[in-house]
Amino acid sequence: MDSQEQYEALLAKWGFEDTTAEDHARRQKRARRVKAVVTFFQSSFKALKKASNRPQRLSQVTN
Repeated sequence: MDSQEQYEALLAKWGFEDTTAEDHARRQKRARRVKAVVTFFQSSFKALKKASNRPQRLSQVTN
């Protein structure tokens, strides 16, 4: 019996289960979401900054 099997047997004996893989997947999913949100706001900020840097041209209407 290797150490992983001993660990799982001990957890089972105590009434627990190993959720390491699920926890890791949950953390990765959360990190991907955070990265997507950060990228969205960064691109939005860049677009707003670019739009505000354009020269303003006001044309006067003559009648």
